[in-house]
Amino acid sequence: MDQVALNTVIAVMMAIFPGFIFRKCYYTGEFTKQFNQSNEFDKLLWNVFFSGISIGLTFLLIYLFGNLTGFEVLKSLSYETINQLSEPIANNQIPQKDIIYKTYKDLLIIIGLIYFFSCLFGLTLHWLVRTLRLDVWSPLFRFKNYWYYYIHGGKILYNNPGNKKLAFTKADVLCEISGETKLYSGILSQYTVNKDDNNLENIFLTNAQALKQIKDENGNTIEVKTRDIPGAVFCIPYNTVLNMNLVYVYRNSENKNFQKFFTLIFNVIFVLCLTFVAVSLWFDLSAYGVEGGWEKGGFAFWSYLGLTNLRLLIIRKDKLKYSWLAEFPFVITAILWILHYPGIVPFYVAVAALIASIVVAVAVTPKSPKP
Repeated sequence: MDQVALNTVIAVMMAIFPGFIFRKCYYTGEFTKQFNQSNEFDKLLWNVFFSGISIGLTFLLIYLFGNLTGFEVLKSLSYETINQLSEPIANNQIPQKDIIYKTYKDLLIIIGLIYFFSCLFGLTLHWLVRTLRLDVWSPLFRFKNYWYYYIHGGKILYNNPGNKKLAFTKADVLCEISGETKLYSGILSQYTVNKDDNNLENIFLTNAQALKQIKDENGNTIEVKTRDIPGAVFCIPYNTVLNMNLVYVYRNSENKNFQKFFTLIFNVIFVLCLTFVAVSLWFDLSAYGVEGGWEKGGFAFWSYLGLTNLRLLIIRKDKLKYSWLAEFPFVITAILWILHYPGIVPFYVAVAALIASIVVAVAVTPKSPKP
C-alpha cells in the first residue's frame, strides 16, 4: 500500500497539482467560483493539460536561462539519473539512497520552479486576458460569470458610445417583499453569484434610495418621492427582485492604447527580470563576484531596488514635479552596487552613491502638512 501511495503522490505532484495551481491563479477576483464549475472528470483533464503546459514552459525557461547565462543548470539531473529514479518507482520500489542524495537538491528546485511558474503563468494569463480585453473580443477567453459583463458594461452586450470609459453602473431594482412591491435605486457596487450556475445571489447598492410613486385618484403617477436609505451599503437578495434596470455612466477617456500596450510589455519584462534574479540565486555566481549567502542576498536586494525604482521612473502614475529625482539616483546606485561585486566599481563609490541617493530622496519628497 505504501508503494502504491508513493506512485499516487508523485503522479499528483507532477501531473495534476501544477495544473491545479495554474487554474486556481487564473480564476481570481470575480471569477473564483468558475474554478469548480465543471464535473470532476473535466477538472482532472484540465489540470493534466495545464500541468503539461506549465512543466513544458518551465523547462523551456530553464533551458534558455542556462544558454543565456552559461550556468550549469540542474547538473545532477541527466538522462541516466532520471532513469535511475523513474525505473524503481515504476516498479513500485524506492530508488537507491545514493541517487536520492545526489539529486534531491535539484529535484526540490525543479519541483519548486514548476509550482512557482504554474502560479505565475496563471496570474499572467488572467492579467493578459483582462488587460487586452480578450474575453470581450473572443468567446474562447470569455468567463462564465456573465453578470460581470452586464454590470461592468462589457462591449459584447452593448455599444460603447465613442471612446468612453465606464465610471459606474446605476441600478433601479423593483422588489417584492412580503407581497408588496418596492423600488430601490443606487450605484451597483458589488454582487455575489451562485457557484453552480452563476445566477445572482445578492446585489449591493451604495448611495441607495427608496422610491415611492404618488398617484392620483385615477391611478396615474403624479410624483415620485425619494428617501435616502441610511447606511454604507444596502443589500438586496436577488430572489426578491422582479426586474432590474442598469444604467451605465461614462467618463471621458482619451485614447491611450499605445500607453497601455507599453505598460503591459514593460510589466511583463519587469516580472521576468525579477524571476531571473530569484532563480539565479540558486546557482553559483562566483564568476560574477557574488559568493556566499550574504552577497547573494545583497545582489537580490540591489537588483530589486533598481528594478522597482526603474519601473516607478518609467510608468509612474502620479506626475509630481521632480518626482523622478527620487527614483533615478537609486537606479544608478543599484547598478553601482551590482558592479561592485565583480570589482568593477570601488566600494567607496557605491557607498557614496547610496548616501547621495538617500539625501536627494529626502530632499525632493514632499513633506506631509502638519495637522
